[in-house]
Amino acid sequence: MVLGHIARTWLPYLNFTVATSALGFQMGVLYPWHEELDHEFKKLKEEHKTLLQVYHEAKLKRLDELEQRVLKTERKQQWPWQRAAVQA
Repeated sequence: MVLGHIARTWLPYLNFTVATSALGFQMGVLYPWHEELDHEFKKLKEEHKTLLQVYHEAKLKRLDELEQRVLKTERKQQWPWQRAAVQA
């Protein structure tokens, strides 16, 4: 036999003690920490969403400016009779 009579007698009590300690640690330390991390994650998610919206608006504004510059350049490169046909 690998375990002696005394070890076999006390092993269930030791197992119960370790399991109870682990559960107490999970409930006392890890669960509140999980709640705090969840709150911070939600806050970070909202901040990220706001920054993406700002970036998207700036990108659209920049694209509009570039489109206006391209149209202006195209108008300058046309012959006068072509400009009249486009405006009509």
